[in-house]
Amino acid sequence: MTNNLIYTGFLLLSVLCNGAATPGDAIPTMDGFVAAEMLRQKIPGMAVAVVKNGEVVLARGYGFANLEHQVPVTTQSIFQSGSIGKQFTAAAIMLLREQGKLRLDDRIASYLPRTKARWGSITLRHLLAHTSGIPEYEDEVDDRRNYSERQLTELVGLLSRKSPPGHEFEYSNSGYLLLGIVIRAVTRKFHGDYIREHIFKPLGMKTASIASDADIVPNRVAGYRVSNGRVLNQDWVSPTFNQTADGCFLLSLEDFLAWERGVRARALLKPDSWSQIFAPVVLKSGKAHPYGFAWEITRKGGQTVHEHDGSFRGFEAILTRYIEDELTIIALANLADADLTRVTEYIAKLMRKVR
Repeated sequence: MTNNLIYTGFLLLSVLCNGAATPGDAIPTMDGFVAAEMLRQKIPGMAVAVVKNGEVVLARGYGFANLEHQVPVTTQSIFQSGSIGKQFTAAAIMLLREQGKLRLDDRIASYLPRTKARWGSITLRHLLAHTSGIPEYEDEVDDRRNYSERQLTELVGLLSRKSPPGHEFEYSNSGYLLLGIVIRAVTRKFHGDYIREHIFKPLGMKTASIASDADIVPNRVAGYRVSNGRVLNQDWVSPTFNQTADGCFLLSLEDFLAWERGVRARALLKPDSWSQIFAPVVLKSGKAHPYGFAWEITRKGGQTVHEHDGSFRGFEAILTRYIEDELTIIALANLADADLTRVTEYIAKLMRKVR
């Protein structure tokens, strides 16, 4: 490994000083950096993709999908999406809006099961943009217990609000959990089934699905965590928390690339819907916050960046799009708390040096 890293260092110097002739010439340097980060962070396996000007420069698996069986990661290995999955939920809500089945400024009370909760003026738009004031439900549940949708709705609805609707941005999985319940109310289908039929299938995301421990999922990756320097299997949670709409999806790198193509082409949805998805939310104060509907809208190195990361049950994921450079980087790892931003930012700087 030491000799490989030294060789990678020489390649990096060559790229930075002289510029690679093509993006493909930077691949050995990317490979070396990913391998070094996996070793440093104790990451068992990763899948990484780089898309430049609509062309896939890199799509590759590294390390192991399962340490016990020594199964290698490939582009078909199935990872957890974590909160990147919120993008599919948001797209489904926008699709239902286009079909006239709901409006973003509708109050959520008209869609949710009747419980002791009082929702006041909270709207679907507030849920999409994390401005409802509802705090994080994950801090209040027993994740080893099963809950019905009605029970989760009431639990979330009875949490003390952090702020009035629209006043503050407070990232919270609670809003997207509720959006999944809204999708069922409107379509009479489980949100995972609706998203599979109307988002995954049309975009060619052939192996994407809602998460499930019970289903047989070919090429499923095992999730891990590090405790006291040891790599251990992920903690178990009840089936309830594999099924919520705040990010519990299973996808391969190839599925993520299909989603990236759909986003880049502005497929499935009308231009107005995509514009709203990528518009920073405006708070009651008139101040904009750099988050749209399940996308962070930021600036890095003079670039407009649309991105989101995800973390769940021994997995980390990140999807970053550098708009002016027409560059997308996707990184997936089967280790809780893996720092994938180091990987994506390194690759982005590297790709700026190539033609």
